[in-house]
Order: sequence, then structure tokens, then C-alpha cells
Amino acid sequence: MQDANLDQAFALALQHHQAGRLAEAEQSYRQILRQQPAHADAMHLLGVIALQTGHVEPAFELIQRAVALRPDGAVYRNNLGQVLERMGRFDEAAPCYEVAIALDPKYAEAFNNLGRVLERRGDLVAAETRYREAIRLDPTYAEPQTNLGNVLKDRGELDEAIAAYRRAIEIRPDLSWLHSNLLLTLHYHPDYSPADLAREHRAWAERHVAPLAPYRRPHDNDPDPERRLKIGYVSPDFREHPIARCLLPLLEHRDRERFEVIAYSDASRPDRTTERVRSCVDQWRDVSPLSDEQVAEAVRADRVDVLIDLTAHSGRNRLLSFARKPAPVQVTYLAYCSTTGVDAIDYRLTDRFIDPSDEDFAHYAERSVRLPGCYWCYSAPQLEAEELPTTDRLAGPPTFGCLNRLAKVSRFALALWIRLLQRVEGSRLLLQAPAGSHRERIRDALRRAGLDEARVDFVARQSFADYLQTYRQIDVALDPWPFGGATTTCDALWMGVPVVSLAGRTAVSRAGSSLLFNVGLGHLVARSEEQYIDLAAGLMSDVEGLAALRRDSRQRIESSPVMNAEASARGLEAAFRDFWRHWCEGRR
Repeated sequence: MQDANLDQAFALALQHHQAGRLAEAEQSYRQILRQQPAHADAMHLLGVIALQTGHVEPAFELIQRAVALRPDGAVYRNNLGQVLERMGRFDEAAPCYEVAIALDPKYAEAFNNLGRVLERRGDLVAAETRYREAIRLDPTYAEPQTNLGNVLKDRGELDEAIAAYRRAIEIRPDLSWLHSNLLLTLHYHPDYSPADLAREHRAWAERHVAPLAPYRRPHDNDPDPERRLKIGYVSPDFREHPIARCLLPLLEHRDRERFEVIAYSDASRPDRTTERVRSCVDQWRDVSPLSDEQVAEAVRADRVDVLIDLTAHSGRNRLLSFARKPAPVQVTYLAYCSTTGVDAIDYRLTDRFIDPSDEDFAHYAERSVRLPGCYWCYSAPQLEAEELPTTDRLAGPPTFGCLNRLAKVSRFALALWIRLLQRVEGSRLLLQAPAGSHRERIRDALRRAGLDEARVDFVARQSFADYLQTYRQIDVALDPWPFGGATTTCDALWMGVPVVSLAGRTAVSRAGSSLLFNVGLGHLVARSEEQYIDLAAGLMSDVEGLAALRRDSRQRIESSPVMNAEASARGLEAAFRDFWRHWCEGRR
């Protein structure tokens, strides 16, 4: 093939690629490489297609070879970094981005990608610097705006995070996941009421869900109300994650005769927990390389009867697959007990403590159905017997603690905890927070309240074993507000630490109510700020009562509905069966 013809062939292949015709582009790139094996651009872009279609190892090999052919290619280095990220090799990805930046100091995407790796390492200050540089270089680039929002949220700077998300949405109003980041973060902010949240979710749905309504098609699933049902679970979190920890006991205790289960996994980095989930289901689908439309078509082809969203507006959600209505019955569950805003999702599961009044249901796009027991099904940490941590309190001063992510420590929650420190002389506060200026912000809040800044301590990201051991330094755990803890609350109780929670206006603020009432500690649920302080201070002053709670807490949660996997599985399956019967009735 002559050079001119080769250039034309490459231009055509690039057109196919840019138009999303990946099969045609791949065929063209391969044909070029047969004629000219050292064609670096064709090799590089063939690797990019491999990455786009989920073939990570071939992508790595191809792009690495392209880099060897053209070591001065900044784009090649950047894309090699993205492959290494996908492989979980973050320490190797960062130098790729740094070299790309050295080769092209105006390469906004490389700055953004480097920021993402630094953020994953927990270096939020350095990540913020890279994101802001990417924004400076390209103010029309939406991704660093939303990534900056993520960093600010993780530092507890919610107003600034929300502003960054809104800027990203203005730049790319077509990207639903940017908008999802905003919706999730609004739940952390104390100023947003249920009506505010409902309005924001409706706005998202009008923009991203309504245009997909014409793609919904009727279903021809067999409308037998009592037959064996095919259940599909969709999640990126079939890995070491609170969602998997809650779902695993339900899968392990499911009724295999009456329910077949398919897992649609979007986990980009599978682990041992991924394999545990996989072993508990009948069929496994890796949908990570698929588009939302392709996921919907896969579900429809599998003839799923009841499809479960386990993500809501958290990262890597597939709500636009659900918006296409690929299954007759669709449900949202376990994400964070709010609404998705998707009218094609029929039901939202909850319980009588998360949603004590039917009046709350007006704020949800889905029909809310209360489970008979607890919303969550907690599974104890998977540890060998010799690794089982004791609940015995380590020596130290009286300590209040919160090991939830810092994003949940709203200004309201921090102000409440400062009042508690003022109330309980000599007490300390232990928080989980990565190193950075956000720690100084919290210390400064103590100083302005006339407290010694040394009364607050921090722990950075820890191994799971160390995280559990940290509870041995805490006497009373403080549920944050308005976005309460769930798995962290269960972990605290399992480690012998009582939790004080404040029930608020939103469902996410009543997560603690559900868990505490279900373990027989409903008296630790406050209805006002004053009662919250009284309860926490009262616990700390009752040395004998606190010791008794610590001694009995693990047995208490293990014998409660929160850890009754058999009952939880039956309740969940009964709900699925009721939903299916209702759909069948509508077909008559």
C-alpha cells in the first residue's frame, strides 16, 4: 500500500472510530498494520479500541508497543496511563501522565488524569492542584470540574463542591453522570429538604430520562404469577464494598428453586469479594465495556423479570439503562434509600423507620414499599477466627468518634459535635480524614469555639483490619447528619461501640433510626439537637452502662433482624413476588 493510500485508509479508519463504528475502525487499523507493522498511530488507536471494549491486556500490549515506536507521543503516554489505571496499577499510571505533561505542558486531559490518580492515593491537595490546572488550560473541559467537585466533597466543602458540579453541568448538560454527582452530594448538605431533592431529581430526569421514553418496548415475559422468576442485579460494586457486604448474605440465603439470579457487574477491578458474589449467582455478565443501551439490550435478551438497581446516583450507575425499561419490573435498593427520579423504575424499597410516614412517599419517583424487617442485611467482616478483633476498649481518654467519610461531616454535624465537646469536659473527638487543609479547617472550628485543637484527632485511610481496631479507641460513635452511616454504624455496633443518631427530614438521615431500632437501641435515636447532645453526653458519663453496652453489642447485632439473613432474604423475595404478581395482573 502506497503512503498516500495508507494515509487515506488511516483517515477512513479514524472517521469510523470517531463515529463509534468500532468494528469497522478495528478492521481498518489491522489492515493498515498488516501493510505497515510499525504504523504507530494505527497500533495506538487499535489499543484504544481494545480499552474501550474492555480488553485491557491487549490494550496494554498495543499501546506500550506504540509508545516504544513513538516515545515523544504525549497522547500515547496518557492513554497508557489510562490502561494502567484500569488494571489497578496506579503507581505506574501516574508517571505516564507526568511524562505526557512534560511532553505537552498544555495537555489538560493528562492533568485531569493525574489528579484522579492522586485523589485515589488520598492526596486531595495535589489532586485539586492538577484539576484546577486542567480547568485553567481548558475552561470548557467538564470532567476536571466534576472531579474537583468530588475532591471538595470528600474534604467536606459541600457548597464549593456543589458549585463545581453545577459548572460541569453547564459545560456538558448531556452527560448524565456529571448531573448524578450533584444529586448524590445534595444529600450530604443540611440545607436541602426532601422537596428540594425531589425537584433536583425531576430536573435530572427531564433532561436525561424523558428523551429515552420512546425506546421503551413492551415485554413478552411469561405472565405466570407463580413461576420461577429471573432476577437481575446491576452494580459496579460487586467487590469489597458496603453494597456487596449487604447483598452477599441475601444471595447466600436465596430460594434457588423459585428465583434464578443474574448479576450484571460493572466492577472495573474485581477482587475476592467479586468471586464470592459470582459464586452465589446463576449467571454472571461483565457489562463494564458496554454502553447503557447495550446493557439494556443484554437484560432484555436475558428475559429478566425483575431488575434491581443497587447504585442510584452513585458512581458508574446504569440509570440510563433502567430508563429504557429493559425488564417488566424494576426496583431500586441498597444504594442510599433515596429516589432515582427514574419513572421507569417501579419500586423503591425502604422500611418503617427510614420512611415512617406515607407523606414522605410524595418525594420519590418510584412507589415506595416497606420491607418487613430492616432495609439492610449486615454481614460481619470475613475474618479467620484468630483474626477476630476483640471489642475490649483500649486505654485512653473518653472519646467520641465518627469513621464515616469526611463528606458526611457537614458544618451542622461539626457544630453539634463541638457543642458536645464543650459539654463533656476532657473528651476528645476522633475523625477519619485524609491529610490536608481540611483537617486544619476542623481544628480552626474548635479554636473559634474556645476549645483546644488538640482535642480532635484524625486517622487517614486504613486497612480494613486497622479500621476495625480503631473502634477500640472510641467510647461513643456519632452518626453524621444529614447523611447518616449504614455499614459504618453496623461496624461500630459489631465492635461494641454504641451509636447516637439524629433522625431528620430525609430518608438518608434516618438510616441510623432503622439500624438502632432493629438492634433494640431505639432509645439512642434523637429527635432534636439538644436530645442528641444529651444522649451522647449521658452515655459517656455512665461508665458502667457504657461498659455493659460494649460487652453485649456484638451479640445484640448478631441476634437482631439486621443480621438475620434468612428472614431478610424471604422478605425481599416476597416483595419481588408481589411486584411480579401485580405486573401479571396488569397483563390480563
